[in-house]
Amino acid sequence: MPVRKLLRFLSSMFGKRKRVRLGIYGPPNTGKTTLANRIITDFVGGAGWHISDHPHETRHIQQMEEVLLESQSGKKLKIDLFDMPGISTHTELHTDSFEELIGLGMDDNAARERLDEATNGITQAIKLMKVMDSAIVVLDSTRSPYTKVNALLFGILKANGVKTIVAANKSDLEDSKPHLLRTALGDMPVIEISARDGDNMDRLYEAITRHLH
Repeated sequence: MPVRKLLRFLSSMFGKRKRVRLGIYGPPNTGKTTLANRIITDFVGGAGWHISDHPHETRHIQQMEEVLLESQSGKKLKIDLFDMPGISTHTELHTDSFEELIGLGMDDNAARERLDEATNGITQAIKLMKVMDSAIVVLDSTRSPYTKVNALLFGILKANGVKTIVAANKSDLEDSKPHLLRTALGDMPVIEISARDGDNMDRLYEAITRHLH
């Protein structure tokens, strides 16, 4: 579906609902789909969506409606959950990611097709910020937060008035540096988690129900 038609459809559809539209955003391979699957496992059941270590595994927007989150304090929030493709710059897509895919054994045509799909997915994900109520930005806490992609991502979310919290993922790793994220992001809520192991998910659910309603 073309982006404009998708936006019109979602706007009209969501206008009739009393649910929070929650998008999971972030750069590639930060654990967005792992987090989405953790939420699905905790509140819906089932296996969730496919993940892999290849860059841009999620190239299309994935959606699950009517997920009822509940925090340990008893706060509840009904959401429509959107797992977004990893946000990259054009240069990162067609140089770094291309070389990485080739290094993983993918041939040129398959790699270019994958990245073309990723480009379209990124465009739709950014367009859909116009109809998102809130967002979780998943960042790899072992990496520097000072990147062009992060600046772009947070800038667009702010411009669209999207309520945002940050999941500092991979906090289980020895080189995790969540304090750098807090320094870089100022007053924005930053929650350290391991989406893979489920560490601190109770704190994240509390933050979601408290800040993103």
